Amino acid sequence: MKKLLALVLALLMVLSLAACGGNGDDTSGNDTSKDTSTDTSNDTGADTSEDTSAPVTPEALPANPLNYWSFEDTTGLTAVFQDDKAADSPNDGATYDLNPSKHEIMLVDGQGPVGKCLYLDGKYGVRLDNLVAPTDDTYTVSFWYNASRLSDYTPSVTMGRNLGRDIANATVSWFNVTRGNWDQTLYPIVWNRNSSISTDQLEGGVFPWTGALDGQTVGKQEWALITFVVDGGRYQYVDEATNAPMGERVGCQFYLNGELKFDANAENKYYQGFAPEIFAGDGTLEGYIGINYWDSRYKGFIDELYVFDEALTPGQVLTLYQQGNIPASFTEPTYEGPLDGEESDVPETQPIDPATLTAAPVDDSAIDKLGTPDRVLAWWTDNTASFPVEEGKTTTLTMKNYSNATNNWCNFSLALCANEFDTDAFASGDATVNTVDGYKEYAVQRADAFGWGPGTEGSVYAATYEMSWTDWVDWLNKMTDVDVTVALTRAANVVTIDYTFTAADGTVMTEKAVVTTDAPADGPIYVFVEGEGAYIELLSAETK
Repeated sequence: MKKLLALVLALLMVLSLAACGGNGDDTSGNDTSKDTSTDTSNDTGADTSEDTSAPVTPEALPANPLNYWSFEDTTGLTAVFQDDKAADSPNDGATYDLNPSKHEIMLVDGQGPVGKCLYLDGKYGVRLDNLVAPTDDTYTVSFWYNASRLSDYTPSVTMGRNLGRDIANATVSWFNVTRGNWDQTLYPIVWNRNSSISTDQLEGGVFPWTGALDGQTVGKQEWALITFVVDGGRYQYVDEATNAPMGERVGCQFYLNGELKFDANAENKYYQGFAPEIFAGDGTLEGYIGINYWDSRYKGFIDELYVFDEALTPGQVLTLYQQGNIPASFTEPTYEGPLDGEESDVPETQPIDPATLTAAPVDDSAIDKLGTPDRVLAWWTDNTASFPVEEGKTTTLTMKNYSNATNNWCNFSLALCANEFDTDAFASGDATVNTVDGYKEYAVQRADAFGWGPGTEGSVYAATYEMSWTDWVDWLNKMTDVDVTVALTRAANVVTIDYTFTAADGTVMTEKAVVTTDAPADGPIYVFVEGEGAYIELLSAETK
């Protein structure tokens, strides 16, 4: 049964329909009866302050949300799991297919803010059936969540079109409420993109995002209401250093527990904001809770998922928060029902505690060393010499990598540039510390299948990735002691990088990155090693 406050507010919504305006008839079919930049600094220079001149007071909600899942029953929900991708899968940009699951949808009473709530045990996700798209770039999404496992990229709620498709073959647009992989104090964030519009800093760079920039974070086993209001106001993101236009954005207000935390707009933009036309265009419209086509699954609770076809006011967002009544304590239920494949035999991977890692051994025969054996290395503070990547030849680097296991990026990185230099020279995009004359950078590729290009207007930078692993926690655990072989081959301005990681336990993992650069087809390309949060030894480098 809903809490008394929710019933009163629902009555107020109906009574105020004539005064506030409606959303039209609910045609969703859902339950309506009652889920990169590498800058690690929060100092963006953006104004995140709120106007406190007038206090926010609760306002009646629109009577007919476009979509609403109360989780009082399973209407409009289908359990799904990540299956091995079929050879003829239409999901050409995905790691998995999402297929119907044997797992029961777990709805529990007394554990959430409003009546029953959804629980996901990390072994399945939920597809939102009959999802209806907002008609334009003015909409609001809101839900309660309580995560019992936090890892990079893990999706809580994801919606968009052509989610599993390759952007080379389809227009892909989505938002994903998750934890970013660059700053854990910014959890949760709303990561988003539209591949047909230059909103991602020119093909493959930093995607737009929004979140609480005041350092507030939501930890594990903590109920919180996230609400983001996309207001339809478009503006250009302009690079602060070069004044170059970096793509169109839509204004977005990010709220946490009913309080405005960041307002992305034309005066307060940077790269935060929302991609235009997330829901527009052709292709399959999809929505999921706790699962997507690529990343580790969410574990925890979700409650009261709304999609409104309009931008809610601060007072209406406050009303959403006041509908909730967070329990003083809660217990995660156990599940003993049917599972998919061998899930019942696979224990949940636990991350290594960085404090338990010992100093890495030192190989005095290494030709270069980055960082210290206690796995301390600040970003872009040391690099190896650069080595040629030539047409018709293969450049092979062998390394030892000892991650500190704090984050996925705490490993080695490869930088592609136009310059030849030795290990005593320092190559950096920061001109104040760079010592390489005429340094020109084409791309940086991290070990965790992530990278970026020069970020300039007209850049052709792009990168695609294939990985043999599916469990990112397990991958990061193994990267604390791993032998690395990297083979780079070149075809004009495209560099293919094949990685082989051999972990201390003998496990072999592979990764392939195909990187399109701005390099002239007949101009030189060099590669050097950088890194962060790790101890890295370069053992050999040869081109033949």
